[in-house]
Amino acid sequence: MKLEITGFSAGYNKKPIVTDISFMLQPKTLTALLGPNGCGKTTLFKGLCHLIPSSGSCILTSDDGGAPYNLMQLNNRKLAQHISYIPQKSSISASMPVLEAVLMGFQPFLPLLSRTGKFHRVAAFSALETVGMQDFAAHDFCTLSEGQKQLCILARTLVQNTDILLLDEPDSALDYPNRNKILNILRKIVYDNNKAGLLILHDPCTALNHCAQLLLMKEGRLIGSVHPDQDSETVLSEALSQLYGPVQVFRQHNRFFLYPL
Repeated sequence: MKLEITGFSAGYNKKPIVTDISFMLQPKTLTALLGPNGCGKTTLFKGLCHLIPSSGSCILTSDDGGAPYNLMQLNNRKLAQHISYIPQKSSISASMPVLEAVLMGFQPFLPLLSRTGKFHRVAAFSALETVGMQDFAAHDFCTLSEGQKQLCILARTLVQNTDILLLDEPDSALDYPNRNKILNILRKIVYDNNKAGLLILHDPCTALNHCAQLLLMKEGRLIGSVHPDQDSETVLSEALSQLYGPVQVFRQHNRFFLYPL
């Protein structure tokens, strides 16, 4: 499945924050959205998930010739069958076992008033194993650290099993080992399962080393995109300099580095 967004705008109280955004998310591709604080990255995500007023075209199509979906016309339940959204902080405030929090990922697919069963619990525990949180399955979700909560919400996203993953700073509360772990897990999920992932990231080096496409955002608009595996270091440097001031990107031992000029 691929997602094509055209002329997309979103905002609050009839005031647009992001305007005329157009881009495409390809399957088997992890994409980073980069930009300074306040430029509209989270607003874009909320608009795509119908959490705030938005307009434009948002078309999900498959390569097998199936009918495309206009996500702007779907209700929230149907939308959750195609898009998973992980916000900066979990919206779960009530005490519940971690496993129950993960099982919430099945809700968009269950018939009304139906409950999860043994199959769902096995799948939820397997997802916790994938993110390394299986030992916390019976713990109260509210007692976890923010980083642990983020890993559990990722497990919930795994069982939700949607075509499109939207993650708002998924690495923000994680230490260095878990930051690399979660990004490697995401890249494997996206590639192995033919999904498309869009991440809001603040560290351009992390984006360069983990993502195949970088979207550059400033003052509510997209100002460009680059592909680390295809573009030269000169092209990458010039593009990122639009966001961070004069910077130099270089590659050493198969890894990207960036330093200010």
